[in-house]
Parts: sequence; C-alpha cells; structure tokens
Amino acid sequence: MLKGQTNGWRSSELWITCFGLLAGVLAGLFSDATWAQALGSLAAVICPAVYANSRAQIKRALLAKQAAAEVAALGKPTSSEGV
Repeated sequence: MLKGQTNGWRSSELWITCFGLLAGVLAGLFSDATWAQALGSLAAVICPAVYANSRAQIKRALLAKQAAAEVAALGKPTSSEGV
C-alpha cells in the first residue's frame, strides 16, 4: 500500500482532463466539419491518456520515496556482516 498524499478526484488535473474529454466528445459528435470531428475524437483519446500517465508518475515517485525510507530504516550493514 502506498503511503503518501495525493489529491485524487479533487485534483485540478482530473477536472481539466474531464473537461477536455467532454469537449472532445461533444466536438466529435455535434460538429458538421470533418476536421472538428477528427480533432474532437483525438482530444477524447489523448486527455485520459495524459491524465493516466501523470498519475502513474506520481505513484512511481511515491513508491520510490517509500522504498528509500524502508531501506534507510533497515540501516546500513557493517563490514563484518557481509563477510
């Protein structure tokens, strides 16, 4: 289990992504122009992917911090322990 604070659903990053996703879907569905449909579809795909990547980076950073803390808590072995 990760120990660390993330904003989760309260993050502005999530709401911006949801807004971009919704705008992309609406542009793709309700536009008569082919270019708007293509850009809307692209936005609807890219927004969630960018959000997922950003969350993965945060989780990796928390895991690295937790692992470093656990290693530090174990202490460094003395030279006689390794022999």
